[in-house]
Amino acid sequence: MSAALSPVGGKAAVMAQIKPTGTIPVTALIAEAQRELDLRRQFYWSRVRAGKMRQDEADKRIALMQAIVKRLTVTAAL
Repeated sequence: MSAALSPVGGKAAVMAQIKPTGTIPVTALIAEAQRELDLRRQFYWSRVRAGKMRQDEADKRIALMQAIVKRLTVTAAL
């Protein structure tokens, strides 16, 4: 079994070896994170409404994505 597929280290070992083929502009990362945040707001709202997710869990996950968008934006000084 190759080191990349070894169960020791799990996903982190595999993810550490993945390299992007090009540089992705930070503005594209921010836009994608914002898009994901918007999707989560819609999706989690419907899950909460259907009784499949608690509101506090939805709020926590949305807050995490908001923090990612904010961190990317502040880091990029935009």
